[in-house]
Amino acid sequence: MLDTWQSADPSALPGFGSLDEALSHLSARAIIMLSSSDLYFTVEDARHEASLMPNAELRVLESDWGHCAGGPGRNPDAMAQVFSAMGELLRS
Repeated sequence: MLDTWQSADPSALPGFGSLDEALSHLSARAIIMLSSSDLYFTVEDARHEASLMPNAELRVLESDWGHCAGGPGRNPDAMAQVFSAMGELLRS
C-alpha cells in the first residue's frame, strides 16, 4: 500500500506534464477532507489542490488528532462530518 501511495502520480499519465494540469482535468465531484493538524497532507497544500479541481471543495476537520482525525472511534464529531460528506457524494 505504501508503494502505491508513493508511486501514484497522475501527472505521469499521457497528456499531463504536471500535477496541477492533471488535477485541472478531474471532472468528478470531490470533497477534500483533512485535519487542521495533519502534517502529512497540509491544509495549505489541500487548498491549492482543491482550487485546481473544477468540482472540488475543501473541508477541514478541526482536530488535534493529526492525520488520524477521521479514523473510526476517535472523534464522533469528525466521523459524523466524514459520513455526511460521503453521503453527499453518493447522492450526487
